[in-house]
Amino acid sequence: MPHSPSSPMIYTLGLLLYVMVAFPGITSADDILVVFNVEEKLPVQKTNKNFLNVAIDTSQMMKNFSNIDIRDDKLVKLMKPLAPGYLRIGGNMASSLLFDPNVTITLYSDADYEMRKEFTMSATVWDDLNNLAKRSGLKILFDLNYLTRLDGDKWDPSNAEELIKYSAKRNYSLDWELGNEPNLYPKHFNYTPKPEQMAEDFSTCRNLLNSYPIYNTSLLVGPATTRPTTMTTPASKILSGFVKHGKDYVDAVTWHHYYFDGREANISHFMNPDVFNLLDTQITNSKEILKEAGAKKKSMWLGETSSAFGGGAPGLSNTFVATFIWLDKLGLAARQGIDLVIRQALFGGNYSLLDSDLNPLPDWWLSIIYKKLVGRRVAPCKIFAPAEVRLYCHCARKVFQGTKSVVLFGLNVKDSAENVKIAEYAGDVWEYRLSAKYLTSKKMQLNDKTLSVTSDGILSRISPVKIKSNNLKIHGHSLVFWIIPMELASCSLE
Repeated sequence: MPHSPSSPMIYTLGLLLYVMVAFPGITSADDILVVFNVEEKLPVQKTNKNFLNVAIDTSQMMKNFSNIDIRDDKLVKLMKPLAPGYLRIGGNMASSLLFDPNVTITLYSDADYEMRKEFTMSATVWDDLNNLAKRSGLKILFDLNYLTRLDGDKWDPSNAEELIKYSAKRNYSLDWELGNEPNLYPKHFNYTPKPEQMAEDFSTCRNLLNSYPIYNTSLLVGPATTRPTTMTTPASKILSGFVKHGKDYVDAVTWHHYYFDGREANISHFMNPDVFNLLDTQITNSKEILKEAGAKKKSMWLGETSSAFGGGAPGLSNTFVATFIWLDKLGLAARQGIDLVIRQALFGGNYSLLDSDLNPLPDWWLSIIYKKLVGRRVAPCKIFAPAEVRLYCHCARKVFQGTKSVVLFGLNVKDSAENVKIAEYAGDVWEYRLSAKYLTSKKMQLNDKTLSVTSDGILSRISPVKIKSNNLKIHGHSLVFWIIPMELASCSLE
């Protein structure tokens, strides 16, 4: 389902010819055209049932959640719309975390953050996190410390077992990771991992989990490398070597994706289709790595992802302009076969979904609307659109107005509006149009009404407006979800 070719002239002529021959009732080659394949029985892809997930960075534990009360009822209310799914606890500081059920809470200053080789998670904090997840309807995916090493460079599982044993006694439902961004260990921890040894260590971890009845069916995922920008980067080499030797020990292959450095980003990065397309290239690279390693059918996750690494881009990653790159990532990742994505981060950093006062930011609103509307099956369709307009087709999550439906969603980073035509469909469409008063606003509007949450966590009503299919328009600097009561063979089992 490619968007327009790179040449505007080829795009215009090709679309005009296609429209004139196949759909003579649609006369303007300036309109965006969407053609659903009604007869095709198979979806393009089918994602994990919990496709969109959220994360809390391990560093927040080291700071003892200094800006957020994880027992706050309002936080629970804001997390519930993101369920079902994972609450991933992970990040660079996972490689410094040790568990001690007897420790008292220790606070570390920000000055200690980059330099600390170890910090301790108390049983109290661990219990609070599990209670938060349970109350919210989420399941914790916990990132174990890979850098506890024995002589001979083997992983030392003793501290991990302390946590696993403690968790088993309390019947905590958990899935697991081992390590975080191993290709960056030389930079951050002066340690160079070997893919063969990593595979052996994951085998050790799998056997450890299997020894506890409650966790013998828990997922273990990894290796959580950074993005494979080319096939020859250290990240790609570690990913390739690990999958070759360790594919049998993980339930999903994970890697992390960010588009650019938040410390160097400007607003144009968030609105550039060429930047959006970087993800497509990197997914293609990762697929090739898995294919060469004999793991072509292995589930692949974006185990940590947002717009910009380095904590996000200040004044941008938590504003409306970041919704373009986030929605495009969700659409593109699903279409290209990524099973699951984990959004960094629920709170903390410049890319958070919630601010320190537990006010939802634009990407939070976008995420809960996506969870509400978009189903697992990527519907077969062809889209003829300029590069600045990105549209994606899915089966709708639920029957809408008593009818099986599809959802057409996407974004327009152009200043001007574009008309959209759906081939061979005439009827009602339910529209959720998302916009803001200005690009760097931290407020989101749904159909021109500002979305908000009260102090005790009561949300604005998320409702569509009904329009006719011949009036579809994607406005400039906006996002949209259209629910279309159209039955596709590929959506029959959604």
